[in-house]
Amino acid sequence: MDENNINEEKLAKMFCQYMDKMEDSVEALNRALDKALEECPNQPVINFLKGLLLSIIGDFESALKFFDKGVKTNPKNTLIRYLKAHTYEHLNMLDESLKEYDEIIKINPKLSPVWLRKAEILRRIGKYEEALDCYNKALEITPKNIMAWYGKALVLYKLGRPEEALNCLNKALEINPNFLSALIKKAQILLALNKLSETVITLKKALEIRPDDIAVLFNLGLTHLRLKEFKEAIEAFDKVLERNPYHLGAQLGKAIAYEKLGDIDRALEIYNNIFRYYSE
Repeated sequence: MDENNINEEKLAKMFCQYMDKMEDSVEALNRALDKALEECPNQPVINFLKGLLLSIIGDFESALKFFDKGVKTNPKNTLIRYLKAHTYEHLNMLDESLKEYDEIIKINPKLSPVWLRKAEILRRIGKYEEALDCYNKALEITPKNIMAWYGKALVLYKLGRPEEALNCLNKALEINPNFLSALIKKAQILLALNKLSETVITLKKALEIRPDDIAVLFNLGLTHLRLKEFKEAIEAFDKVLERNPYHLGAQLGKAIAYEKLGDIDRALEIYNNIFRYYSE
């Protein structure tokens, strides 16, 4: 078999031949690829599929060897380079991943997912200005890239530009009003800006999507507390405590709310329970 000229039809027939004899499973596909590699060790498509399968099952170190082989065979194949870069990310080899994304950008600077992945790495390592540039590049190519709007909001907030971050989150929520992460981040920024009524509205929207989210319920309780809406705060803290009876923040928040309402007996009861629990 001419391993350099194998065509898609031959490849498909070869796979069907092996798969017909085996159970339909990842293990079967892996064995089929190994058999194919015995016959065609340098065939680019088989090496690519083997690397992809290994990546899917989480064997990233082994997958990297096959993607590296694919890049050497076809250095301008942006898909293989992208998978190689993404595999580096899984291995936490971020410098190598950034270099690979840069190589892809040299080949084709119009690939929005590449700019996005590069931005995500730069954000993770604290290079916020560089990350911002990459998010902007991704958005130039695909203006409705929801993850680019979200990531841009995160770096703008880190750079001390909360109002601009809110604008980006609103853009993301225009694309998908049920984007939970964007709602939670928006509420966090609104709370930091002391825009309490807007925070409540945003948190309640998040709870429509995930009613049992303890962090959202707790933040709702805190916001009501700051608004001096003490009954509403107690209601939110009670929902937290239904899900986690030992949540210290919710216990303290509930006690403070009762104290502010003038119900000192209930407040003292909660404080005493906390003291007993943590002194044992």
